[in-house]
Amino acid sequence: YYTHLMLIFCRMPITVYMYDKDAGGLISIAEYGQEYGKENPIRVLYHGFGHYDALEIPRRKGPKPRL
Repeated sequence: YYTHLMLIFCRMPITVYMYDKDAGGLISIAEYGQEYGKENPIRVLYHGFGHYDALEIPRRKGPKPRL
């Protein structure tokens, strides 16, 4: 529901991540808004129970994330 609202207001792609203990870090669990492009998506961290936080993943090169 929250990601749907973000799509309506932002019109930008969104990638949702979640911490996975077995993987030893973050994993991508969903992508929304691919119709708005695939470059530089808004990244959010899902904690469960409908709670999301903005997430910035450090990059070595390339454009900075929009959020």
